[in-house]
Amino acid sequence: MGKIKQLPLHEAQKIAAGEVVERPANIVKELVENAIDAQATQITIYLQDAGKALIRVVDNGIGMDIDDAQCCFLKHATSKIQHFNELETINSFGFRGEALASIAAISTISLVTKEKESNEGIKIIISENSIKENSTIASSTGTDITITDLFHNVPARKKFLKKEQTEWRHIQQLFHAFCLNYPTIHFKLFSSNNCLYNYPAIKNSLSRGAQLWDQKTAQHLIAIENQQSTVKINGFISNHHNFRYDRSAIFFFVNNRWIKNYGLNTALLKGYLNVIPQGRYPTACIQISIDPHEIDINIHPRKEEILFLHPRRIEQLLQQTVKQALEDNLSKQIKQKVEFASANTSTIEKQPTGFNPFNFDQFFSQNNMLPSNQTSVQKITTPASTIEKSIHLHAQEEIALSQQNPSQLTTTEKNYQLIGSYKKTYLLLEKEEGLVFVDQHAAQERILYELFSKRFNEVATINLIFPQIISLSKQDLTTIKPHLTIFQQNGIMVELFGADQLVIKATPVHLKNTSLDSLIQDVISWINQQQLEDKEFFKAINEKLQAQMACKAAVKAGDELTQAQKEELLFTLENTPNRFSCPHGRPTSWLLPIDEIEKKFRRRK
Repeated sequence: MGKIKQLPLHEAQKIAAGEVVERPANIVKELVENAIDAQATQITIYLQDAGKALIRVVDNGIGMDIDDAQCCFLKHATSKIQHFNELETINSFGFRGEALASIAAISTISLVTKEKESNEGIKIIISENSIKENSTIASSTGTDITITDLFHNVPARKKFLKKEQTEWRHIQQLFHAFCLNYPTIHFKLFSSNNCLYNYPAIKNSLSRGAQLWDQKTAQHLIAIENQQSTVKINGFISNHHNFRYDRSAIFFFVNNRWIKNYGLNTALLKGYLNVIPQGRYPTACIQISIDPHEIDINIHPRKEEILFLHPRRIEQLLQQTVKQALEDNLSKQIKQKVEFASANTSTIEKQPTGFNPFNFDQFFSQNNMLPSNQTSVQKITTPASTIEKSIHLHAQEEIALSQQNPSQLTTTEKNYQLIGSYKKTYLLLEKEEGLVFVDQHAAQERILYELFSKRFNEVATINLIFPQIISLSKQDLTTIKPHLTIFQQNGIMVELFGADQLVIKATPVHLKNTSLDSLIQDVISWINQQQLEDKEFFKAINEKLQAQMACKAAVKAGDELTQAQKEELLFTLENTPNRFSCPHGRPTSWLLPIDEIEKKFRRRK
């Protein structure tokens, strides 16, 4: 008896579904593409549990007759091509079919569709590729398709779905891509019966960008256009004033398909070289029109990636287009004599008057008030502590909180001699083994991070007379809304304010004069990048937040320190865990061995 057997069709289709359906966003993509090919001008998406419980897409397109409605669920049924050689010139997404057979193999599908000329609609219910109901029904023109019980018969795949927020982000990104690519279509997105996004039809993608993102971003968008031979690039990008903390607002479309391409991303960022800070990203919607014979869209089962016949030519054209658009925009502003701020946010920040970065008790003691009589300091407490409880951190219990005056330490208590500083940034220490350079910013960053991580729920805070108002896009607000408690537990009292804003009413003392806009954006970026479960997710985000708070509070490169401050910083660092690097991984100190010094002066071989 042979060991090789042909799988039954229903089992083979479950396996094939894995090429098309990895997560709910893949289903949303297929259904919306079908609606677009059906000439819909209105498309509404309904979700429950980020698509894991329900996906419903309703359109007002041309609908289907009874034959197409039944045929679209058959394997290899498509309206896209009739022959193999047509693959090279595909211009549509495909009107129904292609993926529906695979989706039907792993879910329950309810289809209601009606053509304009018909008096009644058609309803078909399919489960595991078997028709359970086929009837007529009163309906409006278009198609209403509902997916439920996703992966109910493939539990091994269902358990690999991510938590709701992760799956939601994938759908949200996809939804915004469709909105940008098809501005003349009215899109709506509902989650648990709540309308989260409602974007009426508009004339072009640049105007759509103003709908999708906040007004601050919209006013910094500039149109781009360039053509070379068979390649045309158009769309919009953000200027040098505006940048983001992740790549979530970068979209590429090739012949009206949203695609992901590393080369295009790299070329775009090269166009911004020396224009925006390193580690920051632009907003961009790039449309590339190209001869279909010069691309291969079938290298990825879900058509998410693309292969160019001449990738280098496309990338160079994109880089040149972006760079020229930025230069033209800047020249225009100069001619209009409009003052503009430098996009470089890495300039030296000075500590506010009255703030002592070396008074560590100031961060935690509620009795140490700031000079201003317009503000008040309070301590954030956990249920186990009380407002009256004062916090005294001792060297034996906590890190580096000696109450001694460092200048009074005897030489036997330290194994170095502070001999000066270089460029108001690096402290120079003479040690027996050589010359040590200490980065004053990185060193204090580590000290503060260790303090914050141990006492993050007992940080002294200050109420702001003028609360900070931070405007966010709906996408960013949706992302950060479930995680506001992370800020609150670290002494940043932040609340929702209106439909698209946050209000910060209190901050830790050391951040009182610091704009937290960039910190909020950093956290949104981290949330978008995380793929961890709840407990690990909270831990990772909390660590990043505390590291960023330490960075903002620490003395900066170029700040001139007194001798006493230098001594206290060094003494505290000596008693700090993990003292050899800052929370971001940069070294706090570096040793130039005496052997190397003497070799340079030829005192030894």
